[in-house]
Amino acid sequence: MSELLGRAIAVVIAVAVVLGVIFTFVTGVVTQLICGVRPEPHDLFSGLWLAISGEPTAFTLASDCTLPVWQIRLADLLLVLVVAAAVVFGLVQWQKYRHSDAAFIADLRGRPGFADASEIRQYLSAKAVLRRAGQLRPDLHKPRATDVGWRVGRSRGLDVFVSIEDSVALEGPPRSGKGYRVLISAILDWSGPLITTSTTNDNLTATMRMRQARGAVHVFDPQGLSGVRDTLRINPIAGCEDPLVAMQRGSAIITGTALGASTTNGEWAQASGVVLGRLLHAAAVGDRTISDLYAWGSSPSLAKSAVQVLRTSGAAGWGDSLEATLFGDDKLLSSIWFGVQGAVAPLAVPQIREALMPRPGQPEFDPREFLDAPNTLYLVGSASGASAMGGFLGAVLDDIVEVARARAVSSPGSRLAHPLGLILDEIANMFRWGNLPRIMADGGGRGICTFVVLQALSQAETAWSRAEADTIWAAATAKVLLGGASHVDHLRDVETLLGHRDRRRTQRSWSSHEAGHSTSEHHERLPVMSVDEIRRMPQNLGLLAYRNRRGVLLDLSGWDERKDAKAVQSGKRETEREQRDVFEAARAPAPPSQDTEESDTPLSVTAEVIEE
Repeated sequence: MSELLGRAIAVVIAVAVVLGVIFTFVTGVVTQLICGVRPEPHDLFSGLWLAISGEPTAFTLASDCTLPVWQIRLADLLLVLVVAAAVVFGLVQWQKYRHSDAAFIADLRGRPGFADASEIRQYLSAKAVLRRAGQLRPDLHKPRATDVGWRVGRSRGLDVFVSIEDSVALEGPPRSGKGYRVLISAILDWSGPLITTSTTNDNLTATMRMRQARGAVHVFDPQGLSGVRDTLRINPIAGCEDPLVAMQRGSAIITGTALGASTTNGEWAQASGVVLGRLLHAAAVGDRTISDLYAWGSSPSLAKSAVQVLRTSGAAGWGDSLEATLFGDDKLLSSIWFGVQGAVAPLAVPQIREALMPRPGQPEFDPREFLDAPNTLYLVGSASGASAMGGFLGAVLDDIVEVARARAVSSPGSRLAHPLGLILDEIANMFRWGNLPRIMADGGGRGICTFVVLQALSQAETAWSRAEADTIWAAATAKVLLGGASHVDHLRDVETLLGHRDRRRTQRSWSSHEAGHSTSEHHERLPVMSVDEIRRMPQNLGLLAYRNRRGVLLDLSGWDERKDAKAVQSGKRETEREQRDVFEAARAPAPPSQDTEESDTPLSVTAEVIEE
């Protein structure tokens, strides 16, 4: 108790001394201004006594002037008010800072458990990814870091790269800045052939002109969402003269539909894929059109004409197999044809059917030619319409990747000379790509480099099965997380993934019965980041969990902070002008038809095709 009293007395004396010195100085300044001379204080506390009591006897003034007491006390009061206001303002600002993102980030950066600058320099820097450039990009004499790695942000003042051998999973909720801060730069930096998916045209608008400077750009947009004037037309029948291609494509189209996404109807999805493969093969060898495929897939009775085509020109036994299905048990046929009808259902929309029918003389899209140069393919589809077009979008992606895998196996080192980049933004909202788990697991070793973007891991579980979603997450050797997630169980997994840190805390205690104090030391084991802290990360901060390295705090900047931001912005404005013209032309009313009979002709022709 006596020790506490002594401390309190010492504090009071210290405050009195400071105030005495300050008020004595104020008294001298005010008196100098009014009387022209400075007064002499009697002791150290003269200024404080004058301020409190108003008695001028604490000072001696060597002149006939009277000490200006009220002016001095007013100045003292103003000084006290100013200092008090400054203290209050400082405390308020300190409290704001303590609860700000800046303080939160500063606290995270000072914690043990995150990768330091030396670890980043050794494993995740530009020099680190360039060490394997000779094996990953032997075609380049002077490769850049972006030729052999994905740049995912900055940390400790260094650019952070992960190798293109690594499969990357980026997880961030809607409006968390995934495109603005990560994906647009990834698309711009990729130096090889690239396929990127999206449910919006944001990424396309910002990158299309810059990608055109590198190679050919194709936009496959059956729903007309991109606003690009000349979009790609892909014929799903092309190449199906090969029975293997027909079977793979039929399975891919079914996998991208609602039936393919079902975990309880796998056997019916497989059977539907077999039948659709037969119909694709019949359309290819019989020189039929997409309208014939739609007619066959819409009704088993109309598909009977495909049997004769297969017997005449198709693979041996395929005609008999299709006939056995068509004339077999009605219940089995109904279940199988449910999937086939769902797959061809989007072909009823003229706009979509037109996107799958290349114009006469128009060159067909060649996956092999696409893989030979830094060309770009944008696959665009909305979340609402994806269930209709998902199968065909997935088939396009599947075709290119299968050609890439075959080419990689026959290439030196079993790796593509020009690595294929897959930046799959919102893919779970577009279609279920059945090959994604496998590509995530082994594609990096073949030069097929995957960057999958998810709003949450549960989104992957919805599109794929729980086991497949776990495979996707586990196969991602580089996991980038943005703030704002709210799935607590998943965040707990991330918390465990980041590991723990040790904190030492010293505690002092006093007793009213004994003199002195006691000191105790506590050792605590805390997570590097808690669930709440992972959720609270601001938009300019990310988290990287890479292989067996410690977690990395990433500084994320927008694409408009790039060195080539002016060129990107210029290309973006050009694309936006084109999109605006296309959308305005689409909204303009069609001119009235001058000939009623001519306007009815396409409908009657379509009806005849279906009736056949």
